[in-house]
Amino acid sequence: MNNLSVDTRVALLRRYGSFSQAYSAAFQPGLSYFGDERGFIAYKTVWRTALVLADPVTSLDNMGDLLARFLSEHPDAMFCQISRPVAEVLASRGGFFINDLGTETRLDLPNYDFSGAKKENFRKAFNRAAKAGYVIKEGLLSSVRIEDVQAVSQAWKRTRPLSSRESTFLNRPLELRDEPDVRTFFLFDRDGSMLAFAVFDPVYRDGAVIGYMSQHGRHRPDADSAVQLAVTRYAIELFKAEGKKWLFLGLSPFHGIEDKDFAPHKNWLTRRAFRTLYTSTLFNRYFYAVQGLAENKRRFRGTSELTYYAFNRLPSITRVIRLARACRIL
Repeated sequence: MNNLSVDTRVALLRRYGSFSQAYSAAFQPGLSYFGDERGFIAYKTVWRTALVLADPVTSLDNMGDLLARFLSEHPDAMFCQISRPVAEVLASRGGFFINDLGTETRLDLPNYDFSGAKKENFRKAFNRAAKAGYVIKEGLLSSVRIEDVQAVSQAWKRTRPLSSRESTFLNRPLELRDEPDVRTFFLFDRDGSMLAFAVFDPVYRDGAVIGYMSQHGRHRPDADSAVQLAVTRYAIELFKAEGKKWLFLGLSPFHGIEDKDFAPHKNWLTRRAFRTLYTSTLFNRYFYAVQGLAENKRRFRGTSELTYYAFNRLPSITRVIRLARACRIL
């Protein structure tokens, strides 16, 4: 049941991987797998607790049975960044606390454009990049110097609270190699020096790529602040021209938490912890800049949907600490 073959995971991913974290669930290093040829659950064990990453990669018809079998083998479990349908299945079982984890932003590409006053910054960024002679190219990582990608990444990381390491679990760590269906865009200055790059994971349905997840966007701190917006706009317009359906921008942890859904299952201490972390200056400055992340996603004016966090063992604060450990924030 555990550690399914790559071929099985890939087949299931291509059929059912229509949510933002599906590719990460299938390929992120350090995860374990539970399931069979009908579907799988990706998880990481922290202090004997199984932390599940996002939704099961399976059909709706198989989801209840897969979750039941997983919980039979892993009775101490946490579910992180799950959708409402999965939260509803867990709520129906009883014994689970269910809280809002934060919002996930999605762009519906067929109807998305960069017109209007609220997206003027994207237009200005693209025009400034063109005026400066910057060039944006799509290519495999193997088509550029990995040392240049590493240099941009390391310089960008030095501006982040977690400057010494990559965050994991809720974020898929940067892989410096070519990966199936992953698309990468690079921005170069007029002298050919790399200033920025962006990485997009594929989102599938019934064997076809129907959209992407914006997994990484990194730039040199000494570059014009417009470079990252310019790269992202270029990719969005290309995906739209190709007829892709969605671009997911990922999770804004602890943002938009109201806990109106699943009210009978709410854990008030978890809610208090998440809201405190979101508003804490110390947490944003020294651990993870959740407010800045939410503001960056807000600029795109996309559609926001709540994601959920479920657990079945107390005390609740030690579960929050397990999540922080899984993400390498602590």
